[in-house]
Amino acid sequence: MLDEQFYQEHKPLLFSIAYRMTGTITESEDIIHDVLLDFERSDHYKIENTKAYLCKMVTNRSIDYLKSARKRREVYIGPWLPEPLIIHDVDPMHAVLLQDNLSYALLSLMEQLSPVERAVFVLREAFGYEYDDIASIIEKEVANCRKIISRAKKKLDYKDEVNNLHVNQEKLQQLVQSFLFAATTGNMEDLLNMLANDTVIYSDGGGKVKAAVVPIKTKERVAHFILGLIRKFGQDAQLEIKLVNVNGQTGILINRNHKPENVVCFEIENNQITQIFSVRNPEKLTYAISGYQF
Repeated sequence: MLDEQFYQEHKPLLFSIAYRMTGTITESEDIIHDVLLDFERSDHYKIENTKAYLCKMVTNRSIDYLKSARKRREVYIGPWLPEPLIIHDVDPMHAVLLQDNLSYALLSLMEQLSPVERAVFVLREAFGYEYDDIASIIEKEVANCRKIISRAKKKLDYKDEVNNLHVNQEKLQQLVQSFLFAATTGNMEDLLNMLANDTVIYSDGGGKVKAAVVPIKTKERVAHFILGLIRKFGQDAQLEIKLVNVNGQTGILINRNHKPENVVCFEIENNQITQIFSVRNPEKLTYAISGYQF
């Protein structure tokens, strides 16, 4: 039987791979549980590189999951958004796994990729795997993996130097605080100044709670939508609004009667908000209050 030390040693990395692949915390936990269970039942003492073996197993299980999940997401009511990963206290040993390359905006963008494209992109860009190792994990030729990563980057229009991954966290927090203040005080002018002309807001209710089924586009419509929500709910004494760490960046958590109701994430470019992600589906807010614990 695997001991607790083994579990704690390997889980953070395995979870980071599975979560970046699937976009859900619950499925990531299930995948890791199944992989470790199979590993325990196998002749694992014969495996030369345990870490590499487990990473390969988790990656391929995640690919299988995504293949089956794509059909369900195609009939999902409204935009399908990833489950936000809220962290309250980050262990220094785990902090490296939560750095820039976990941004919520990028996680959402990766929904455009095929399961294999996503695997190659995650392993290469998030974890810096060499192409030989990636080829071994997904069982493809090295040259093929290079073509896959090139294709994935084109789909994502992925450019390191301008990508939201490298937003200064202090500036991001200040902008989110200013956004929250402008929204709650009804300051339309300040709110418009923070939004890019082509700002989009995506709202995920999953058909379980009220949410905008179609993305709202342009900064004027986004601003009016936000202020309309504030006028409707802003005076509700049962609401609690606070800043939290969402996927390694500053986001907003809205609770009602101490229960999570909404998590809001942002994409920032040139000190303006370009995308807003509002996650309201209760099934995706399980860890919102307590935060995820590795």
